[in-house]
Amino acid sequence: MQLVILGVDCSSKQSSVCIMQDDRVVYTAVQATNTTHSQNFLPMIQGALTVCGYRPKDVDLYAITTGPGSFTGLRIGMAVIKGMASATNTACIGVSSLKALAKSVDFNGVIIPAFDARRKQVYACVMDGEDVICDDFCRDVSVLEKYIKDTEKDVYFVGDGKNMCYNTYKEHGNVKQNSVEMPCIALGACLLAKVEYDANGGKTHFDLSPSYLRLSQAERELKEKMEAQQ
Repeated sequence: MQLVILGVDCSSKQSSVCIMQDDRVVYTAVQATNTTHSQNFLPMIQGALTVCGYRPKDVDLYAITTGPGSFTGLRIGMAVIKGMASATNTACIGVSSLKALAKSVDFNGVIIPAFDARRKQVYACVMDGEDVICDDFCRDVSVLEKYIKDTEKDVYFVGDGKNMCYNTYKEHGNVKQNSVEMPCIALGACLLAKVEYDANGGKTHFDLSPSYLRLSQAERELKEKMEAQQ
């Protein structure tokens, strides 16, 4: 019996969907438009299921990125998948959006997935193959210098923060430019979720929760205002 996995991601400026049958990728789609995730995300899922001849009840496992990334995107993705999973009592697995991004590309070297977190900060982690050199964080881009200096391998940045990172470190000889602009992060989510499912089984939609890594803009501004008043 085939395991049908539906992977989704809307943690960054783009949305992506992937369907896998066991270890075989049968569908991928990436969309980055001027529309919001609330407008294009559900139609993308519906389109993927239709093309593959599936209905929601045919999905055995939902794989979703839980962050870090866009607060709004994460909330939309979480709401949609929780709703679909609860309706059919389907297993779910949440994975890091950064590790899913790293898993969605194929470079021989150190991969640093990075999302632009604004304020000259990035959401990032550092991966060497399957090894996590530095786990997910939200910091100034300058903290990455240590990991670039500590390796003799080629270093590749991916994600919507890659240009900021590359421009900061392009003078380092091992930092390489790449042309990957819109990787299918949902594919990486499927691959990571499959490994977790094979090892430990699935979880329920109640177990899904976003990983923001930092306060929202409104919370930061309130905190700064309260600190200024003290």
